[in-house]
Amino acid sequence: MRFLSGVAVVVLLGLVAFGSSSAAVQAQPEFDVSISLQPRAATLGEHVQLVVTVRHGQDLLVSSNQPARAADIELVATIPEVLVFDDAVDGTLGMATTTFEYTIAAYQLGDLHPGAVDVSWLATDGSTGSTTVAPPILRILPVRLAGDEELRPLKPQASAGSAPAWWQRSEVPIGLGVFALALLALVLWRRLRSSSGAVAILEEVLSAEDLARARLDHLQSAALADRDQYRRFYGELSLVVRSYLEARYEFNATAFTTAELKQRFDEAGIDRWQGRLALGLLERCDAAVYARAQPDPASADHDLTVAYEIVELSRPRCSEPLEVVSA
Repeated sequence: MRFLSGVAVVVLLGLVAFGSSSAAVQAQPEFDVSISLQPRAATLGEHVQLVVTVRHGQDLLVSSNQPARAADIELVATIPEVLVFDDAVDGTLGMATTTFEYTIAAYQLGDLHPGAVDVSWLATDGSTGSTTVAPPILRILPVRLAGDEELRPLKPQASAGSAPAWWQRSEVPIGLGVFALALLALVLWRRLRSSSGAVAILEEVLSAEDLARARLDHLQSAALADRDQYRRFYGELSLVVRSYLEARYEFNATAFTTAELKQRFDEAGIDRWQGRLALGLLERCDAAVYARAQPDPASADHDLTVAYEIVELSRPRCSEPLEVVSA
């Protein structure tokens, strides 16, 4: 009799435990998380959207942390979350979709791993939970096709056997253009000086950006057939970038090493993204000039494009056209 009573107690406890576990399973909220990159492959500095999509019950409040910091990847912007409710069926609450979106950009070639994202939920009964999702691999592609390993100039050289005439040299149109801009600036400055309503004197006519672009345009015709020519190319590229930063932000950028410029960039008020691009480019220039590193065949064309981007990132923008009041 006692044996039967003991068996009954064990069976009863098992039923209670089974019922409790079933209730716990039923209490688990509907919560599914997916993550994607749009696009999966990009170029250096191109914006990529990291999208976290959460399907959940309408009784859950969902939140997300920013992606964890990852090497060579910059978080550019956080876009406000979007919550969309499904239509109710038979008066009952349905599902909802919450979307979190982040804009990221990479400044290193190859396969990169963006940081993971933590997603949390809070139910109306006070229960909580969280999960961590890892994005897929982000592939940063070079500007040239894979397998292109031939050293060659950025642009074909002229086939003439002798030196070009003076009017055919690239310095002539650049010098004439600079002279014309200077003459235009002088004429407009005299007209503006006599105008009582003008408050600007055309600071951008001969801006640091225009002069830097002219010098970079000259580098496009550089012949890169051997390592010495690469060294001269990267030496001139480094000097153009340093001279531009010195003129634009008014500090002696040409007097500091690349390592010393990191602190100077913050003190000069240079944007963090522009500063990272500039430091990365200057480090590659130092490697080609001083360490005699063998450059990648795609590096010269790619780094010249990066130099243009550095110049354009800080070009002043006028929100309204300048109004000149005649005397």
